[in-house]
Amino acid sequence: MTAVLLALLTAASYGVANYLGPLLARRVPLGGILLVGQVVGVVGSLGLVAVTGFGEPGRAGVLLGLAAGLFNGIAIASFYRAASTGSISIVAPIGSTGAVVPVVVGILSGDRPSVLQYVGIPLAVLGVALAAARQAPPEGSKAPAASSVGLALFSAVMFGLFLTVFAEASERGAPAAVLTSRISLLLGTLLVVAVARIAWRLPRGDLPAAALPGLLLVIGTIAYGAATTQGLLSVVSVLATLSPVVSVALAVLLLGERVTGRQRVGVAVALTGVVLLAAG
Repeated sequence: MTAVLLALLTAASYGVANYLGPLLARRVPLGGILLVGQVVGVVGSLGLVAVTGFGEPGRAGVLLGLAAGLFNGIAIASFYRAASTGSISIVAPIGSTGAVVPVVVGILSGDRPSVLQYVGIPLAVLGVALAAARQAPPEGSKAPAASSVGLALFSAVMFGLFLTVFAEASERGAPAAVLTSRISLLLGTLLVVAVARIAWRLPRGDLPAAALPGLLLVIGTIAYGAATTQGLLSVVSVLATLSPVVSVALAVLLLGERVTGRQRVGVAVALTGVVLLAAG
């Protein structure tokens, strides 16, 4: 049950961060939000190491942590690119299916979920995909190009690899995995912002608001690392990717956005999956 609660904390933290980040990006440069968030992530990781110690992850653990951060950075960049060139109603559900990767890896590696959990895993993944889908754009607006669909699939695979590799790094030392992955992600973000010349300068008064999504993301990452050491990867990875349900709920409650019938069904299906995963 502890692993389930930690994984749900990951979903809640990621979901709130993914709601606040785009909302803030409506009025301040996205590059600044990303950079401040990653700096906060590294600082938070250093705080975790200061409290718990770095441990002895060995060279393999450090390399796995760095690789996890790289996969995470590629996933984010691919998703943003896909969303900028295609319909979000297609891109978002595809991108949210990355949990399939650690599920398959976990089962092939020896995870043996219960019967209820075997039923809950596909229900949770399907529910997230439906909940993440937005209403199709009006006729005549930007259509989902084949390239954007391909990028969304690539993003899903990269995020799934992040979940998988980070779990393996956490087994060798969770604090080290968090710190090395956040350092790798910060360096990758710096490179992308510099090469793509993305605007990044933020007014000083917006720094605290820009830091909050990054803080939530590192909290979620720490919780996920702990969850993978106490529960089955094939189960906790699915629960951790329920964040779109949280983001959609916040948009409805706080911004008054309308929920489609497909999204309502998705939330119900995802929650059913969660109940089965927890009960198992």
